[in-house]
Amino acid sequence: MSYKEPLQLSDLPWDDVIFRHIFPLLKVADLCHLQGVSKDFQQLYIDYMCSCEKLDFSECTMTNSSLQKVLVVNCKNLQTLLVGNCGNWFSMGCWQVITQHQSQLRHINTASCWDINDRTLGEFFHKCNKLRVIELNKMELITDTILHYLATNCPHLEHLNVASCWYITDKGLKKVVEYCKVLRILDVRFCPRLTEQYLYSLYLRGINVKSDYSLARMVKRRKHVNNLGINVQI
Repeated sequence: MSYKEPLQLSDLPWDDVIFRHIFPLLKVADLCHLQGVSKDFQQLYIDYMCSCEKLDFSECTMTNSSLQKVLVVNCKNLQTLLVGNCGNWFSMGCWQVITQHQSQLRHINTASCWDINDRTLGEFFHKCNKLRVIELNKMELITDTILHYLATNCPHLEHLNVASCWYITDKGLKKVVEYCKVLRILDVRFCPRLTEQYLYSLYLRGINVKSDYSLARMVKRRKHVNNLGINVQI
């Protein structure tokens, strides 16, 4: 009776099985640890990262240097980067690495990543100007200035999430709507400085707005204003 070596993970078809059905289910941190198992796994990791279009670090615990190595050395085809709720380690240096090495991004989520300033985000939007989905929710330092940078550099934007960004106002949002002609989805829940009047005007433009005001309530109030013959400028 002949003896057969036990089947290893690396013996499975890489592109059709591992890269398509197994690795997408693992956290990025686990993939990083996997490469230390053997030379075969190291090559498996490198090949996957080179072809990977989406990385999800959400709620992962990693070091700044580990992320930078992934983004600079390994990922050459990245289009989606999710680092939501990673504010305890996602630093200004990470932003700068993304800006320098991942300018082809189409979707980024940095929810609750608070180590940021106007200048760094301005440089990011200037370089990563192909973005279609931007999620900046729960980033308290987002201001109208940052929305101006975003608007003037990201004309392909379709989906913007700035929920719980307390400092943004109608002025900043108007700039986004003016320059981002294909904007279709806007999440502005828990943004107390935005007015009901302006958000209603966005509904009329066909933008799917998620806000603290219900559409039914806004329509009712608008009809009431019209019935009173009051000319309200929006």
